[in-house]
Amino acid sequence: MERRVGGLETEFGIVCVRADGTRALEPEAAARELFRPVVAEGRSSNVFLRNAARLYLDVGSHPEYATAECDDWWDLVAQDRAGERIFADHAATANARFAGQGVDARLHLLKNNVDSAGNSFGSHENYLVDRRGEFTRLPQHLLPFLVTRQLVTGAGGVVPDDAEGARFVLSRRSDHMWEAISSATTRTRPIINTRDEPHGDASRFRRLHVIVGDSTMSEVSTHLRFATTDLVLRLIESGRALADLRLKDPISAIRAVARDLTGSTPLELEAGGTVTALALQRRYLEQVRAVATEDDDQTLADWSRALDAIETQDLTWASQNLDWAIKHHLLTSTAERRGIALSDPGIDRLDLAYHDIDPERGLFFALQRRGLAPRVLTDERIDRARTVAPETTRAHLRGRVVTEAQEAGVDHVVDWTTLRLVRQGATPVQVLDPFATRSDAVDALIREIRDQGTSRGPDDRQGVPVP
Repeated sequence: MERRVGGLETEFGIVCVRADGTRALEPEAAARELFRPVVAEGRSSNVFLRNAARLYLDVGSHPEYATAECDDWWDLVAQDRAGERIFADHAATANARFAGQGVDARLHLLKNNVDSAGNSFGSHENYLVDRRGEFTRLPQHLLPFLVTRQLVTGAGGVVPDDAEGARFVLSRRSDHMWEAISSATTRTRPIINTRDEPHGDASRFRRLHVIVGDSTMSEVSTHLRFATTDLVLRLIESGRALADLRLKDPISAIRAVARDLTGSTPLELEAGGTVTALALQRRYLEQVRAVATEDDDQTLADWSRALDAIETQDLTWASQNLDWAIKHHLLTSTAERRGIALSDPGIDRLDLAYHDIDPERGLFFALQRRGLAPRVLTDERIDRARTVAPETTRAHLRGRVVTEAQEAGVDHVVDWTTLRLVRQGATPVQVLDPFATRSDAVDALIREIRDQGTSRGPDDRQGVPVP
């Protein structure tokens, strides 16, 4: 596809602790406090916002934010960062309420993938693909890339190790993947989920659901997750003859890759022989140049820099741009300076602090302010993404309806494809084309919203303000 729509779903860890670090509220109660203003304003813990994104409470008391559809990967990064700020504001509201009530409790939201009990939660990528393509061909060529992509886009972290007590890995999420491909998400937790929910015209489109990715704090890492994967998808869709790089055991391979910061561990191929993770990534990087455009130049340059860093072990650029390398430098240098092992609880607390989305207290943002982590997007672009939907996809139409309905105080229900008013006899409006930015039916719906809002008068309006 020359243009591709994508989106990112992020589940956040939630913890509520007292000043002494002990738990103040269980996750379920903490989530209720976090969502109190959301439910009060939207009468639900599952709402769509003015920026056309979805904010909701997922299974397991995980706050979740799903970006609107984007066809520009920097727009997606801005939407993702906007979601962090929206949730951070809700956490700040809950903490102010605790303080006002004299309650010793503080909510923290963590954009990571594993909690202290070893439970894993996801950061799911969605890519629009053509229904007419051979969907079974995609995983064959995409899986080896996804297994080794953590060399570039892993979030990094520390895991227990029998020999060393603990060791640093490229991705903690890798240990929680159990199948290469499956239609389930939680029971088997596959690298690629094949559940067929296109959120669009099912005769034209299919949604590729990738659930292996780490939750990334670095804007560079998040951008590379989508931009490199999009390039590989374009390569596969081009119909070019591609080498058979299928791995004999993708799940064993993904764990092995996570534990090798040099990318040099031999991985067995299904067709026989071995290949290293670094060599696989180099192979993909060279092949995608055939389908790349000038707009991809920065992606190709960053991808190449990341692989060069692995190969030479000169992490100068990586340790200021890529999550795993930033954390590797932070955690290992702290352990060395304090004379402690990576298994020390203080290292685990530092790891969690890195993923805290509080803009004032989060460690990643502190590093960003000191120039030790990348800052690509301006505050103005991120703040705009909080309330304005992407203008080049269907999200623009959804955002218009939500904004108009909230400002007019008109009850409404929307989802990814459908928009309607909450009144007897209301006719739903469907927008099945993810690329649509104009619709006569949506224009008519907005006129109806304005008429209904005007007829009710300002005193009767109960619009839902944006979080």
